[in-house]
Amino acid sequence: MIRNEVTDVIASRRSIRKYTGRKVTDEELETILECGTLAPSGMNTQGWFVSAVRDPALLKEMSALQKEAVLAMPDLPPVMLERAKDPAFDATFGAPVVLIVTADASRGSGDACLLGENMVLAAQSLGLGTCISGSITMAFQGEKGRSLLKKLGVPEGNVPVFGITLGEAAEAPEAKPREKKYTIV
Repeated sequence: MIRNEVTDVIASRRSIRKYTGRKVTDEELETILECGTLAPSGMNTQGWFVSAVRDPALLKEMSALQKEAVLAMPDLPPVMLERAKDPAFDATFGAPVVLIVTADASRGSGDACLLGENMVLAAQSLGLGTCISGSITMAFQGEKGRSLLKKLGVPEGNVPVFGITLGEAAEAPEAKPREKKYTIV
């Protein structure tokens, strides 16, 4: 692989599930969000919306609703059920910020995924850790979940796609093995 600043950022990114608690600065957060909006989108529709959640009460509510939803679904993977049963488990991993990425339901989630990748790579380039979480979207089910989406300012017609925990990493996990699942023809 050719090594340069961009490929090094991509190669060094890891999923972080432990954070120091240091607050993400306004400048860091705005940079990450702006880099997200630079992502391509089909016909430049930009059919995404991001809620940057910093409020500790909202983060706690989100975690509690996610755990409640997981426990109501006994057919989920055992690791998810065990985490949800643990009173100390925090679905936000203690991150000081969680980015909730939503997409216009009529457009699909592809563009939102591109936005998310831009944001995690921007965070990595700033020395911050991230973890993409699909399970955090379970917090937005039911009446309580829809109420939480309104509190987060999510536009009507948008649906949660994933969350991104964000903060200063308190761990440095090793890279997991990757398979080369591609072909050049």
